[in-house]
Amino acid sequence: MKNDDPDTIIIEGLIEALWDTLGEGCTVMWRQVAEKFYETIKANGGDMGSYESSLEAVKEYFLTHNALESMTYEVEDGEATIKVTGCGFMPIVDEMDAKNVDEEHSCPFFNTSLIAIEKVSGHMYDWKREKQEYGTCLAHVKRL
Repeated sequence: MKNDDPDTIIIEGLIEALWDTLGEGCTVMWRQVAEKFYETIKANGGDMGSYESSLEAVKEYFLTHNALESMTYEVEDGEATIKVTGCGFMPIVDEMDAKNVDEEHSCPFFNTSLIAIEKVSGHMYDWKREKQEYGTCLAHVKRL
């Protein structure tokens, strides 16, 4: 059954329009969304002083807003492995898939984590996702 929630319809429409207009250039838009999440978390008292504290703040933000069931992470040598389960954005992901909109680098959890790690380290990063069962993904955030 298709999600008929007005907020979801607006988001799906915007995503489809951006993809039709920008194609892979949408990556810049997803990064900007993550910057907004990061700034919101920081403005609301999220501790962005270290890798672990910033990832914990990202996790707590999304948990508080019921956007995921859990987020675990491991940090080693300034890089991270992050696992998200119970993704609350799956209806939007499903719609993107149905319309052949590339969802790579669209994950708000991984993108916001990437921004947080970049702010702590002062270096640029990228991430690669491994999809697991429905609603569960693992990402490796690596320094460029």
